[in-house]
Amino acid sequence: MRNILLIIFILGNLYFSVGQNSNVELLKEYNFYIEKNIEMGKWSKKIYLKNGLSVIEESYWKKELRHRTEFEYDEHNNIKKETETFEINEGKVNNVSDIKLKYDNDILTQREYNYGLIEKYSDFNQLGNPKLIERIEESEFKALPYKEFIEYDDNGNVVKITEFSTYEDLNEKTIDEKSTTHYKYDDRNNVIEIHREYEPKQEFPIIITGGPSMYEFEYYRYKYNKNGLWTKKYKTVNGKEYLVAKRKYK
Repeated sequence: MRNILLIIFILGNLYFSVGQNSNVELLKEYNFYIEKNIEMGKWSKKIYLKNGLSVIEESYWKKELRHRTEFEYDEHNNIKKETETFEINEGKVNNVSDIKLKYDNDILTQREYNYGLIEKYSDFNQLGNPKLIERIEESEFKALPYKEFIEYDDNGNVVKITEFSTYEDLNEKTIDEKSTTHYKYDDRNNVIEIHREYEPKQEFPIIITGGPSMYEFEYYRYKYNKNGLWTKKYKTVNGKEYLVAKRKYK
């Protein structure tokens, strides 16, 4: 099985956001929210908001601050700068990551990160969402998948992602992998079902270092506040449901 630490690529501000299309508008009346990640033990995060956008994110273990990052946006509400201001092992820091954004008629077509990664977007739908994402590495940074094909519903929610990756397994054997993830949503555009497929086939659950295991089928339900934002998130795998996260909005 793949070396998860080397090849899982996660961006904090993808061009699309699975199940989060309406959250910016819903969050505009709040200053921050706190999310407790029950699934991962004592971890929580505090997200400070401005006009519904996350401008500061703090991560805590129990009540101890472990990490803090600030975000700056351009006029299209895309992140153009990330500044790490605190890290538990170093204390106060000022680690800046600039992101060069390119547009064509107000549609984002490329992100270039200062650590040597270029992410290109193309084949846009009527809502301006890219159906193809390609990643080009200009450094030793290992960003996978290198290509994604994306399908959306009429609300702009991602309903299918097909990813292509090439990597070396623990035996240093080169693997060409295709993974397909299907999503379903409730009437508030939050994910209620995830179905994963792999070629070659993977054995589930897939263990993720520092994150929850990934199952072939996952089901979710939510409890909402009066403004339509979820306050409790439940997950069902293998027929067993459990509470995975709670949020408080202020």
